[in-house]
Amino acid sequence: MLYGAECWAVTQHAEEILATTQRRMERLMVGATLLDRKSNEWLRGVTKVKDVVEEARKRKARWAWNVARMDNDRWAKIITEWCPRYKKRPLGRPRTRWRDSITKKLKTQRWLAKARRESKQYWIDTLGAPYVTYRKANK
Repeated sequence: MLYGAECWAVTQHAEEILATTQRRMERLMVGATLLDRKSNEWLRGVTKVKDVVEEARKRKARWAWNVARMDNDRWAKIITEWCPRYKKRPLGRPRTRWRDSITKKLKTQRWLAKARRESKQYWIDTLGAPYVTYRKANK
């Protein structure tokens, strides 16, 4: 389910779909249905499966740390820093890029330099933590 998660440009909607899919798979593993009204915490306690969204964030953070420490001639580093110059941008809102979640979480564009200074475990704990988002209640 997490194949290639290091390279995903994950949006909040995609994270919700991942979480929903995981809960459905866990209900199938246990043999429970939505009509049984079992809580997500109960499901997680019975199946002992890691949270997919959290694990995807940790994998992406680990890969970002590795990219930041790569030599400048490596393809992954070149592609991460690459910006197309001579192409006209399409209309509308720009698509979510891979590094957007990292820069949003760290509140800086200089995440490569910051990753080089931090230890790997601190980096993974910082970026792997859930985002704090506030939603408006439906009225």
